[in-house]
Amino acid sequence: MKDNGIGMKPGRDLDIEVAVKVMGFIWLKHLLQFSAELAVKWLGTTADVEQSGGVYVPLVKESEMVSLKLRENFDEAVPNYSTEIDAAQQVVEHMKGLGYTYISEKKLEQEQNRYYGSFVKDGRDIAASIGHSSEAEAIVKAALAALA
Repeated sequence: MKDNGIGMKPGRDLDIEVAVKVMGFIWLKHLLQFSAELAVKWLGTTADVEQSGGVYVPLVKESEMVSLKLRENFDEAVPNYSTEIDAAQQVVEHMKGLGYTYISEKKLEQEQNRYYGSFVKDGRDIAASIGHSSEAEAIVKAALAALA
């Protein structure tokens, strides 16, 4: 069974998972081709596509998305959702817009702070049962669990 990012460590891969599955980012490509390779590939939003006037187009093939991540000219503007609390707060605000309320708890366990988070919608509490080392991590993993 796939864990939908819940088992991932904080960092770029988890941030990308949150960007795509929670925040509505999509894989994009640049229409101008200077060679056989595409000039620019990155994660962006549908607003980026609209603002570009057709220069950027969404990619749709899952296999293309994975291969683009590994290319040298891959670029992105994904916030550090899983490691920076200000970016994680954007996730909380986005989830509020979807009708969720965020509930958090900090506990001292084995002399370490552990953060627990969950999103509640229509009285339904979706919580990750494990504590996380940062509040940002707890927020993004709770969001992934809520939308899984």
